[in-house]
This record gives sequence, structure tokens and C-alpha cells, in this order.
Amino acid sequence: MSFHTIISEFRTKLASPQSQAKITQTDIDQFYNKLNGLKFLFFKKYYKKYIDNLNRLKPDPKDKTPDWTLLQVAIAESEYKPTKPFDIFIHRIKYDYALTSKFFIRHQKKQNLKKLNAPGKVVKEETKPKTEKEWIRVPIPRSRPTSKSN
Repeated sequence: MSFHTIISEFRTKLASPQSQAKITQTDIDQFYNKLNGLKFLFFKKYYKKYIDNLNRLKPDPKDKTPDWTLLQVAIAESEYKPTKPFDIFIHRIKYDYALTSKFFIRHQKKQNLKKLNAPGKVVKEETKPKTEKEWIRVPIPRSRPTSKSN
């Protein structure tokens, strides 16, 4: 749970532009030191991959005004990159273990196909054509004029 608390605390610091301006290099270093110092019993591979991705996005200390958007996206709360232990367990069952992931992914594909193949509601629009766009019928004579030859 400590991993989730560290991530969520930093997420709240990055929540608004005013608080982003107040973040110092020591705050950033402290965040990354806490992350890199964590020891995990379960899901080591998942946590290591997550932390390595965050280390890759660490702002350069030479930048006076770093761009926080990539880091905000990386630590954002998402179904596909959970931070709580129970959610990570569920994620691993759904996507990583071969026995369970095949069935879940197959079910997910069927649900997505149902959404794609669902007939959309057709809205019938009754608009009257404007007078400028109306066609005018011009009568064409049925018989052709014959030419007189001399």
C-alpha cells in the first residue's frame, strides 16, 4: 500500500498548475528516492516495470520550468495501470496469467464487437428544400422537328 500512497501524494501535488510551480527539486528527488527504495514481496516485476517507466520520465534538474504532462499521464489513475495491491492482483489475473487471460480477453473482444456491430439509431430528418435549391421541370417536346430538304 505504500507504493499507492507515494504515487497518490505526488499525483495531488501535480494536480494544479499553482502547485506545480511550488514543486522543488528536493520534492522530486524525495519522490524518486522513496520509489526506488521500496521492497516488494508480491508482483515485483509489475512494480519494477512501473518504477522504471517513472524513472525514465524524471525531470532534468537543470530545467527551471519542467513539463509535467508526461509524468501526470504516467501516474494517473487508470484501470490498465493500477497502483493498489488488490487492483494489481485483479489486473494480473485478467491480463498476465495464461490460464485466465485467454478467457477474459476473448470475452472483452466479444463485448467490443457487440458495441461496434450494434445498429445505430437512424434519425430521420425532414427538411424542406429551399426555393433556390428546388429543381424546375422543363417540358421537352416528344416529337423532333423534321428538316425540309430541297
